[in-house]
Amino acid sequence: MKASTAISTEAISLYNNALVFSNRGEYDHALTEYRKAIALCPGFVEAYNNIGEIYSRMGDTSQAITTYQTALAIERNYKVLLNIGVEYYNKRDYRGALAFFTESLAKKPDFIEGNFYAGMAHFNMAAYEKAEQFFSRVVQFDRKHLKANYLLSYIYYEWKDYGRTLECLDRIRDTADDRVFLNRYYGFCYYHLGRYDDAVAHLTDALEACPQYARFKGYLKKLTYENKRKEMGDIDAKIREMEERMMRDAPTLSEYTRLSMLYIFQGEYKKAEDLLLAAKGTRGQYPQ
Repeated sequence: MKASTAISTEAISLYNNALVFSNRGEYDHALTEYRKAIALCPGFVEAYNNIGEIYSRMGDTSQAITTYQTALAIERNYKVLLNIGVEYYNKRDYRGALAFFTESLAKKPDFIEGNFYAGMAHFNMAAYEKAEQFFSRVVQFDRKHLKANYLLSYIYYEWKDYGRTLECLDRIRDTADDRVFLNRYYGFCYYHLGRYDDAVAHLTDALEACPQYARFKGYLKKLTYENKRKEMGDIDAKIREMEERMMRDAPTLSEYTRLSMLYIFQGEYKKAEDLLLAAKGTRGQYPQ
């Protein structure tokens, strides 16, 4: 922290010492240094904020909130407003949290963390249109923001806006840590857009990421055409049921099997089946 007319050099030195202790996980020593700094400069908002963060890391939500409230009585600082909002958010008091996030953004509209958490609060209250607005702002400031793009892709997919879903996925394609999520959403979007070869390719990648993939290869081979038809039943209904479940929860092997059958019944089922059964790097040519 740099010196200012409001905070003495000695207090800043104590503050910086506290940061070192905090980064080491030596919270007791950090708290002692922060309190010394506050004793010298009672209006040291940043020190109060960092004390609140330490209490939060230690799991003492009540003390964290009390400390943030002390800081806010001195100054309605946008970072402190975010932090106290996060404490309410973690308690699932999304409306209470949102009030702090909104005030934080009123002071700093381009605050990425404030926009993201405001989006999260709305998302958890199922106010998806509001959530989309805040997540979109995050992406405006940070195009490759991983979590915002994940959540936007979920929202756009639910709205059947497959084009914008793909735009979100494209932005995080090289950085996404959940490859199954990424390939699954790519696959479903391409399916709805009629790009069946691309759909099968991505769903195959998602499928093969499962370590138990080999267990049901034999099951696929055993099914006759009629058995497949009986198992699938009403294809449109199964599509809706399967998508809703797979987007909500981690897919099971059975659900992946049903999905592979779906593509078999989309006109070029033999090629799709061959592709799903092939190991990576040995797939046949896609149907024209």
